[in-house]
Amino acid sequence: MFIFMYKFVPLLLVTKLQKLFPVLAGRVWFNIADGLVRMAIFLAFMFAISLLKDIRRVFEYHGAEHKVVFNYESGQPVTVPNAQRFTTFHPRCGTSFLFVVLILCIPIYTLIPFDGFLPRLLSRIALLPLIAGLSYEVIRFAAKRRGGLLATLAAPGLWLQRITTKPPADDQTAVAIRALEGAMALERRKADNWSSPDHPCNSFPNSISSKNASRLSRNRWPTRP
Repeated sequence: MFIFMYKFVPLLLVTKLQKLFPVLAGRVWFNIADGLVRMAIFLAFMFAISLLKDIRRVFEYHGAEHKVVFNYESGQPVTVPNAQRFTTFHPRCGTSFLFVVLILCIPIYTLIPFDGFLPRLLSRIALLPLIAGLSYEVIRFAAKRRGGLLATLAAPGLWLQRITTKPPADDQTAVAIRALEGAMALERRKADNWSSPDHPCNSFPNSISSKNASRLSRNRWPTRP
């Protein structure tokens, strides 16, 4: 479905438009038009599903997740009142990641020296892992340096979160807190297993000691008053 909607359909449509608009014969304009069609499909899809009642509730839980993560990263006690003070727009959101993927496709596809429909389609599919990896690094870097060029590149993803996140109710925020606690409990168990004398990696001299692993777990575990 993803390949059909975001690779096949935009490429086919722009290939047809190329016959009507000769300017699209150039590789740069062709890929700009291809990218704009891809973004339009993505935005229309996200907006359409946001009108559904059940999906809107999902987006409220999405907003609750972001608020709780912000609360946890701030170092404050993770509680419903504290979490509700934070925004629902998070720079490392999967929505931002997807939009960065769409943006990076344009310059990367422009560098591909293929002009036929099938070679273009196959190259787009083959380059998906590379583009996804670059997009992940952009999102991670932009979250650390929010005033830089890469942060500007990731900004449209934050704007898109006005669709994919909604202000949550207190009970939804409480659910997000419980989910975070469950995730951190798994992290504690992983650290405890790693520090176990029976773990095969502990035969190496530089393995994590039990004391350090426990301290790591305590630092990651969010507390609630």
